[in-house]
Amino acid sequence: MHGFTGSPAEMRLLAHALHSQGFGVEAPLLAGHGTQLDDLMEIEPRQWLEQIDALVVRLRKQGQRVVVAGLSLGSILALQAGLRHREVEAVMAYSPPIISGDPRALIAPLLARVLPSVARPAEDFVDPATADRIWTYGRWPSRCSVRVLELIRATRRQLAELQQPLLVVASRKDRVITARGVESLRHRVGSQQVELHWLENSGHVITADAQWRLVADQTLTFLERL
Repeated sequence: MHGFTGSPAEMRLLAHALHSQGFGVEAPLLAGHGTQLDDLMEIEPRQWLEQIDALVVRLRKQGQRVVVAGLSLGSILALQAGLRHREVEAVMAYSPPIISGDPRALIAPLLARVLPSVARPAEDFVDPATADRIWTYGRWPSRCSVRVLELIRATRRQLAELQQPLLVVASRKDRVITARGVESLRHRVGSQQVELHWLENSGHVITADAQWRLVADQTLTFLERL
């Protein structure tokens, strides 16, 4: 699953790397994304959760083993999928925003009352070519952003209930999330198998930035151990 205001293009390189090694991959376009910002304004997180629920159920009915993965907001949805579906075999969280690194998060409800949208945080790409690999909206819808933060808070409260093996990959140069949040995720989940890998030379979109090949390698190693 891709990130907030993003698109499946963020996951393309990782998806192709996994597929080349024999894994089936689906990268859905989340509701409200991929069109125009107005379409995201009134979206509720439950719509994304229901979308992922339906995908997991369909794959299981087809007899597939299912692992869920996501970038940023997508990682929160992946954690929720693991919580909601015990048959999910593992969860992979890339750049998980357990605690936001954007100071505006503290006043998001106030901003939502006066501004319909706000500027995205400045891009932190290490590889300038990353911008050509992805597609995003140019702004964040304020009210929907508040609902995303509420979903993140709810997910934090549920972390101890997660039992599946968990892979976490994050970058120390990421300005969207915090290292404190990533470490909190590692220590608060109920999973017996937790792998955390820190990158040193990527921005927030680690699946498309300078070290995406390392992310793919870490992912493949994790999957091969299941």
